[in-house]
Amino acid sequence: MKFEKLNENNGKVSRVFLYGLITGVALLIVSNLFLTKAKYKVVDSAKLVNSTISYSNADLNVIAMYKSNGKTEELLKEVPKGYYDIDNEKSYCIVGNNKEDRITNNMEYTGSSVKIDITKKGTKCYVYFIPVAAKTLANVGIKDNIEKGKTEFTGIATESDSGLFSGEDDYGTTYYYRGIVNNNWIQLGNTYWRIIRINGNGTIRLIYSGTDSPKTTGSETTINDGAIVKFNEQNDDNKYVGFMYGGSTKEASSTSYEEAHENKYKSTILESIEKWYKDSKLDNYSDLLDGSTGFCGDRSIAKENETWWTNDTKKGYGKEKTAYGAFNRFITIQNSWKAKQTPTLKCNNSSNDLYTTSIEQGKGNGALTYPIGLITADEVIYAGGFGGKENRDFYLYNEKNYWTMTPIAMSPFYTIGSDAGIYYIRSTGFVDYCYISYNIVSARPVINLKADTPFTNDRDGSKDKPFTVKLD
Repeated sequence: MKFEKLNENNGKVSRVFLYGLITGVALLIVSNLFLTKAKYKVVDSAKLVNSTISYSNADLNVIAMYKSNGKTEELLKEVPKGYYDIDNEKSYCIVGNNKEDRITNNMEYTGSSVKIDITKKGTKCYVYFIPVAAKTLANVGIKDNIEKGKTEFTGIATESDSGLFSGEDDYGTTYYYRGIVNNNWIQLGNTYWRIIRINGNGTIRLIYSGTDSPKTTGSETTINDGAIVKFNEQNDDNKYVGFMYGGSTKEASSTSYEEAHENKYKSTILESIEKWYKDSKLDNYSDLLDGSTGFCGDRSIAKENETWWTNDTKKGYGKEKTAYGAFNRFITIQNSWKAKQTPTLKCNNSSNDLYTTSIEQGKGNGALTYPIGLITADEVIYAGGFGGKENRDFYLYNEKNYWTMTPIAMSPFYTIGSDAGIYYIRSTGFVDYCYISYNIVSARPVINLKADTPFTNDRDGSKDKPFTVKLD
C-alpha cells in the first residue's frame, strides 16, 4: 500500500482521499485507520497497527486523510470520531481521472468508519467530513461570517462585537449567537424561540420567546405570563442549589456532598417548567426534541483560596459554606465582579450535573423526565451579558427577571444565616445572583431541537421571517 499526500488548501471541512484498484464489485470499510506503508492484496480484512481495513476483491493503493482546523487541513492518522458527518454535496468518487463520471451517494459514515460501494476498476473517492454542527447551520439556513469566539470577556456585547461565533462545548465545535442580532428566531408550532447556539452535536439550543407571536420583551417572553416561581422553596441546605437534589425532600438534611447532589428530587423551578411543557403541548413535538443533549447545573466545588470569605469549607452539603465552580469564573476574592470573566460551555462533572433524559456517548445523567431546562449563566455571558453590568441591547434582554440554572454558593447573601444562591438575569439585562427562594424571578425554558430537524424554505431567521420547523 502506498500513500499520496494531497495538496493542502483553505477548505473548511475534513477530507479523506481513497483510491482503489478494483477487480470487481467491492465494499470498502475504513475503520479507525492508521497510516502505514504495508501492502495488502485480495483479502477479507487486514490489520493496520491496531485497526482494520475490510474489503473484498480489491488492491487498495492510496489512503490519505485530512481534517480541517478552520483554515487549513491537517493530515490524520485515523477516521475522525464523534459528531461528524459526510458532506454529501462535496463528496464523490470518479473512475480514473474522468471528473465527468462521478459516483455519488455511495458513502456511509458510522461515527468511527467509512463504507464506500466501489463498482469500477480504478475508482478514486473524495470524502469530505463536516462537523454535524456546521451541517446544521446549513440545514437551517443560517448564513454568517463565523469567527472564533473568545474564552474571556471584559464587558457586554456591543454592535461591533455581535454575530455568530464558534467555541467548544461538551460535544465539539459549537456556534453561538452574541449581542445585537435579529437572525436567530425559530418558530415551532405556535411557539417562538431564539437560538442560543448550535451545540457541538448539531442540536439547536433555543430559549422561549412567546406563544402565538414572537416577543422580544415583556411577561409573554416568560412562562405563565411572567408568573413568579422560586428556584426552590427552601434555601437552607447546599442541596437546594441543584436543578435536582438529594437527601430528604424539603428538609435541610444532607450530610455528604454525594447525598446533597444526588438527582433524586425535582427542584421547584424544574417542576414549574415541566408543567408548562405539558400544558403548552410541546410534548406533541417530542420526536423533534433531543433529550440526550444536556443542560448544565454546575455543582463543582470552587478552587481553593478564591472565594470572598475565609471559612469556605469546600464541603458542599448541609449548611456548610461552599462556593461552586461559576464563582471562580465571575467573582473575585474581594466579593466583586471580575474585570475579565471566563465562562465555559463545557460542564464540569457532566455525569452528574449535565441534565438529560438519556445518556449518549457517556455524556449526561439521564435524570430528566422531559427534555427541558434553563439557560446557564455562562451561556448568558457568551451571548453578550456580563456579571455586574446592564445590557438592554442584546437578544436575551426581555425587561424581566429570570433564572439561570447555575449555582454560585451556599453563603450569607441577605441574612445572617446561610442561603443557597443562584445566578439570574435582572430586568435590566444585568447578570446577578440571589438566594434561591427569591420571589421576584420568573422562568424562560430552554429546549434542544434535533440536528436533523426539517425547516421550511425561504426564511431568514428574522422576527418577521423566523426559521420555521416543518411539521407533518
